[in-house]
Amino acid sequence: MTGALRYEWMRIRTIRSSYWMSALAIALTFGITLLMGLSISAADLDDEFDSVDQVTTYIVLAGASGPFIPVMAAPFYAVMGVMAVGHEYRYGTNKATLSAIPDRVAVLAAKCVVLVAWVLASIAITLLLGMAITWLLLDNPQFGSHLVRPLLNYTGYCVGFAVAGMGLAALLRNQTGAIVAALTWPLVVEPIIYGVSLAISETTGGGIGKLTNLLPSSAGRRSMFDPYEAIAGFGNGEVWSIGAAVIVFWLGVILVLAAGATSFVKRDA
Repeated sequence: MTGALRYEWMRIRTIRSSYWMSALAIALTFGITLLMGLSISAADLDDEFDSVDQVTTYIVLAGASGPFIPVMAAPFYAVMGVMAVGHEYRYGTNKATLSAIPDRVAVLAAKCVVLVAWVLASIAITLLLGMAITWLLLDNPQFGSHLVRPLLNYTGYCVGFAVAGMGLAALLRNQTGAIVAALTWPLVVEPIIYGVSLAISETTGGGIGKLTNLLPSSAGRRSMFDPYEAIAGFGNGEVWSIGAAVIVFWLGVILVLAAGATSFVKRDA
C-alpha cells in the first residue's frame, strides 16, 4: 500500500491537469464569491435574506446554500476523479502500473486516498478565500455554528463528485466517456427527471414527485441549503430531511465506486 501511495502521489503532482482543475475550481468559486460580496448591500439583508447568518453562509459558499447557483467547483473535481483512473487507460499505463504494483485493491485505494486528500486541500483553500472575502466586504459577518452543516455538506459534495468520477472511469475504462457521464448526469439528466417528475405530480396529484428524493446529485445539493426547510420545501413536492438527503447522495457515490472497483479488480487489464 505504501508503494501505491507513493506512486499515486507522484502521479497527481506531476501532471498539469491536477493543477489546472484545482485552479479553475478555486478561481471560479472565488470570482462568484467576490461578485456576491461586492453586490450584496444592506438593503438585500432585509429584502432577500432572513438574517446576517444566512447571507454570510451564502457568500462564503458562493451561492451554494441557495437554490439558484450550482456548485461550480464540483464538475472540476469530478473530472479530476475521472483522470485519476482514466489517464491509465488513455495512455496505456495501466498494465505497467499493475505490473509494478500487482495488488489492484491497493492501487485503487491509493488513488482514492490521494485524490480525496488533494480535493480536500483545494476545498480548504476555496473556503478560506470565501471567508476572507466575506469578512472584508460584508458588514458584521457572522462566522458561527450555523456555518458548520452547509460547509461540511459542501465539502462532502465536492469530494463525492471526485470519488464518483473515479468510479465511473474504472467502470467504463474510457476517459472521455467517463467525463461525459460524470457531467451530464448531475447537470442534464437529473434536472430533466426532477422537472418532469414534479410536473407530472402537480398535474395528476400523484406521488411520483417523491422519486425526486432518490436523485443523488440533487439530494447532495439540497443538503447545503440554508435554511433547509424554507428552500428545499419550496413547491408542492414532498422533500425528505437533511439526513436522508445526505444518505441518498453518499449511497449513490458508494454504488458508483463499488461498481467501478469491482470492474477494476475482476476484469483483465
